[in-house]
Amino acid sequence: MRKVLAAGAVLFSLIGCTNNNQITLVNDAQESIMFNFRATEYDVESGASETIKNVPNGVYAYNTTYTLPAAATSFSVAGSAGSGSLTFDREQTHQLLIYSSTLISGAYTLYVNQTSTDTVGAVGMIVGPK
Repeated sequence: MRKVLAAGAVLFSLIGCTNNNQITLVNDAQESIMFNFRATEYDVESGASETIKNVPNGVYAYNTTYTLPAAATSFSVAGSAGSGSLTFDREQTHQLLIYSSTLISGAYTLYVNQTSTDTVGAVGMIVGPK
């Protein structure tokens, strides 16, 4: 009986450690972005996406660097497209960051739309020109 209880406790503890938190990066910007998160850089080419899985619960800062198109004569980053924080309060939180950009008269601007499945403290914003 003790062996069954011990095996059950081990199995239950392993199930409790499962973490499905993830971040999906979608790069609809004209050039590549580099997403810096938890001491790792994720390179996401234009038109591609990347998913970061098994993110532990917590609040994490991120930074984004980006490549400029050849025609750009100036650049800017709107709102939290350059940096911000992501919160994971419970298991199975999915964060989605969609990067986009404009190139108007040589002025390149990078934007981000950030959403979350976590209804508590969820952020949904589009940062761009007014």
